[in-house]
Amino acid sequence: MTGDSHGPFGLVLLDPKALNGAPTDDGFRERLADWLLFMVPMFISEQRNASAEEIDRARSDALEQIASHGDDLQFGGKHQSSSRTALAKGFAILARAEGGLTALGVHACTAPHPFCPGERAITPNLCETMK
Repeated sequence: MTGDSHGPFGLVLLDPKALNGAPTDDGFRERLADWLLFMVPMFISEQRNASAEEIDRARSDALEQIASHGDDLQFGGKHQSSSRTALAKGFAILARAEGGLTALGVHACTAPHPFCPGERAITPNLCETMK
């Protein structure tokens, strides 16, 4: 995988191996993963040229929002929208780390790294294909 494969929006994809636990009847996890697939690339792009201080401030803001209103994120409430946005911003920040982030059924990264789930999606396993 080349550095160009990540582009300005990073690499954000579903990773079924990261969906832990039994499926829920209400489909919350699947809808949240789909929502993250849409929002995280936008926040990666938004944060692309941010300074270390701006990233640190965004991290602190997201952490405070999720810690204070994480229940609204899952169960609804007055702070549901801002909590989900904070979660997506947190994913975008953590995607910058070496190896990216894999959680809630989503993998996000901003640079190529070993064992990236995106490599499985991009590069076919020829041994499996030949069977």
